[in-house]
Amino acid sequence: MITIRTAAPEELPQLRDLWRKCFGDPGAYVDIFFQKFCSIDQVLVVDDDGEVDSMAAMLPGAIQLPDGTRGPRGVCLRPGHQPPICRARATPGSCCATPTISSKTRDKAMVLVPASPSLHRFFEAVGMDECFATRKVEILTSALSGDTGGGVMTPVSPREYNEIREGYLKNTFHMTYTDQMISFQQIGSHLAYGDLYKIEIDGVVGCAAIEYVQKRRLLTKELLIPTDKMGKAVETIAKEMEASRYHIRTPAFWDGLPAATPRPLA
Repeated sequence: MITIRTAAPEELPQLRDLWRKCFGDPGAYVDIFFQKFCSIDQVLVVDDDGEVDSMAAMLPGAIQLPDGTRGPRGVCLRPGHQPPICRARATPGSCCATPTISSKTRDKAMVLVPASPSLHRFFEAVGMDECFATRKVEILTSALSGDTGGGVMTPVSPREYNEIREGYLKNTFHMTYTDQMISFQQIGSHLAYGDLYKIEIDGVVGCAAIEYVQKRRLLTKELLIPTDKMGKAVETIAKEMEASRYHIRTPAFWDGLPAATPRPLA
């Protein structure tokens, strides 16, 4: 018999193992998540005759509306499933996701980021709608000029990062996160040899969440700075963090970098 229930404390080793099998994250990252950011009563599991084969960690968030008011309080799901077709994930690293379809409910929302584009169709089949998007571009080192415009990149605290982030995203549809959840992103970036950064160019301050996804591939999970400064911001990142390919995500509602294209995210 299949049942959905809250995880039991004694199932924590199974949840850690399931997470690692699904996503390949370092054990230290998984342990920190359960120790500091998600209690067992925030985890739902699918129990198939006593065997836990799926889980979903529910992380708190809220949707901010363009008029500055707070919309539905949300739950950002980080699911883990044994069947590959059901794999999906959602973390504060999806910071620059922006809703394109409003929630169907006024006081509750559930946000889930599928691990692959094909899974968007899967979740639509069970009643979910695409509602967040991001703009993404891949830049080769050979395409960079080296002109940073005097840009400076400095690590910042989760609180300062969140303040800069909210300053850019106010009056837009977006997910807001507590400083604690932003610190979870920072820990993940640290484990991937990155960090949360403040980028200053010509007196303009922006922010970026950056980490390596492979030895020579660098992912800027979120770049928030005025459009006319984005090119110099990328040059500044490249000067400080060497890679052969730079993957840059910016908000879908900004023009972004040349060749950047909007992509469904959640």
